Amino acid sequence: MSDDKELNDILESSKGNSMAATGNKIITNPAIGVSLTHFGMPDYTDVDEEIEKGYCQWSTADNIIFKPTTKTCDKLIPGVYEIDMSPNVGLFFEKIPVRTEGLIRFPDSNSDAVIEEISKFWDREHIFKQHDLIYKRGIFLWGPPGSGKSCTLQLIMSDVVSRNGIVIRFDDPDLFLDGMRAIRKIQPDMPVVVIMEDIDSIIEEHSESEVLNILDGVNEVHKVVFLATSNYPDKLGKRIVNRPSRFDKRFKIGMPNKASRQIYFEHLFEKVSPEDKIKLNLDAEQWAKDMHDLSIAHMKELFVAVCILGDDYKEAVKTLQNMKENIDDKEYNLGFGFGNNDRDYDDE
Repeated sequence: MSDDKELNDILESSKGNSMAATGNKIITNPAIGVSLTHFGMPDYTDVDEEIEKGYCQWSTADNIIFKPTTKTCDKLIPGVYEIDMSPNVGLFFEKIPVRTEGLIRFPDSNSDAVIEEISKFWDREHIFKQHDLIYKRGIFLWGPPGSGKSCTLQLIMSDVVSRNGIVIRFDDPDLFLDGMRAIRKIQPDMPVVVIMEDIDSIIEEHSESEVLNILDGVNEVHKVVFLATSNYPDKLGKRIVNRPSRFDKRFKIGMPNKASRQIYFEHLFEKVSPEDKIKLNLDAEQWAKDMHDLSIAHMKELFVAVCILGDDYKEAVKTLQNMKENIDDKEYNLGFGFGNNDRDYDDE
């Protein structure tokens, strides 16, 4: 058995153990600067004292009962959020850092088509209202691991934030619904993108009917784009992926084609000094050719290995080719077919 094969087997067998072991969770309430660490039972030591330190005004719902409270704001700051709950704070939104600068939008790719699809949706709210339709959209991205689904998500995050909207990372159906009710009471017209990354895992953890009810708009979710991803669409039932109004469009995000790979390497080479470009004989077209059917992560590692660590180019390419996952990048037999958005772009 080769070292690479053995390592891949170990990584596969460790997936379940690593998931079971990650029981610790950090909850941060940015309004009061409190971190709550979960080790089985939550540790809320000194939480009340920290909340009291943040008191700066009064809140009241009826002008009879007044409660001391911390600083407030009229609107959520555009960004990416997780919804959570704690006994002391109640329901809260935690803004999480997401890097969106320096992202590359590849032309003539399904990633680019997804961004165009969502932009078109945001621009046509008045038409949805004209026809008394729920103003929501569902997009499903599928493809092999490392194909660029996460990069596509980041580009869409950046777009909605530029529209003064927010992104919610979907985790728990009940928390999501509570959070959306709060959002729509306070900011009824703010655009929201809901990220359901690895939706097959979400459905395994929660009731499928709960997720379906949310996608169907049973709770009148308004001005929302649901964006789900999966590496393994064959794990999902047709009720999920083959039903318009749940997911209206499906896009296969395959491995970057040659043109996209070349664009990516040209972007990476921009900050390399002219002297090093000559010394290393950097050729974006050749690098793109040698990285055929490999992921963005593989391409990034080739750049790091050769341009930063000084590894031999041919040896680095050989190593990365040996690390390629054994993925049968097939058209899953799930009845995909409405529209032409299950297409992929092959190398020319």
